[in-house]
Amino acid sequence: MGCRYQGINTNEYSQKTLFLQVRNHSLAPQLSGFLRRSILEELIKKSALRFSTEKEDADLLAVVTLVNYSNAPEVFDKSDTFSASGFGMEIEANLEVSRDGSKVFSQLVKGSASVLKEDAITLPHARQANMAMAQDLARKISFLLVSQLK
Repeated sequence: MGCRYQGINTNEYSQKTLFLQVRNHSLAPQLSGFLRRSILEELIKKSALRFSTEKEDADLLAVVTLVNYSNAPEVFDKSDTFSASGFGMEIEANLEVSRDGSKVFSQLVKGSASVLKEDAITLPHARQANMAMAQDLARKISFLLVSQLK
């Protein structure tokens, strides 16, 4: 059985340094911190980009702006039509990448997650749902960054 990991052509990214900024213009609490960490983790796995802690030192600036957060009931208990046993969450993010003040590309990305209650009186942990949504969004954003910056 072979290994499914692919080697990364480090020459593609060796000279590029990225500064990542995440802004939360949504009603999703704490999502910007979860998302920033998840994007960096995904990029570390998928590319050989270097990361900068200072905006001025980076070759590329990626700004992710979170907008349009929503959650809605998804799964209902047949015996109680007023109590949802699960809900779906969605969020949109505007991804803008620029180099030397000029826009390289811009795209709207959507992330989602579903959460189920353990029982009728227990609420699901919002932090777990936000983490799942952040990871979904991070996978999509990191894929876009890697594919667009080649």
